[in-house]
Amino acid sequence: MKQLNEFLAFLKKNRVIIYVILGLALTMQICSRGALPPVSKDTQTIENNTPDITQTPLSEAPANREQPSPQSDYTSLLLMAIIVLTFVLAKRYGYLKKIIPQVVVFRVKHYKQKSNGRLVLKIILINHTQRDISFMTPSILFFKGNEKREFTIKNIGGYNYFPLTLMPGTGQKLTIDAQKFYDQVDGLEQYKTICMKICSTSGKSYQSIKWPVYLTFLRH
Repeated sequence: MKQLNEFLAFLKKNRVIIYVILGLALTMQICSRGALPPVSKDTQTIENNTPDITQTPLSEAPANREQPSPQSDYTSLLLMAIIVLTFVLAKRYGYLKKIIPQVVVFRVKHYKQKSNGRLVLKIILINHTQRDISFMTPSILFFKGNEKREFTIKNIGGYNYFPLTLMPGTGQKLTIDAQKFYDQVDGLEQYKTICMKICSTSGKSYQSIKWPVYLTFLRH
């Protein structure tokens, strides 16, 4: 009974992925049936426009001509069952984690506030590896051609989140007011391209793409 409950809980947790797999298999089945060649019927036509010519009897077509048989539905059902079973077993015994790339997601979204048009950065940091990772204080970088200015963000919204340790499968969302750097640093308004960078305690660094400020159209 316990194993059945665990299996049902697993199906409920991963129902979206299972639905996608079944949908793809069903689509493949529909496409394969639609690709079958049409069944042709043999027709015989005898013209009798010249009574003076002796007509010879036509040879009869074989009565048991084989027609292309449609793909069996049982084959598709068996294929779907094998795909779902493979996914369940891979998830159950941890093989799925080995297939999925073990990476750290560091993504930055750029917005402007609806009320005052201030530039805001939303940081998304996710640990998709199988070990705990600690991150140091992030930095914001401003670019003007080959010139670069880098600033360390000591606190966010009055709080010091770093060093930040993320366990496997966990993440953190942060909001940075990037406009205050333009307001407080002289000459920084000429640096129109920005990005974020963060380093782990092991020395590995992660950096977002360089984003031109004038291409920030999203409002928040």
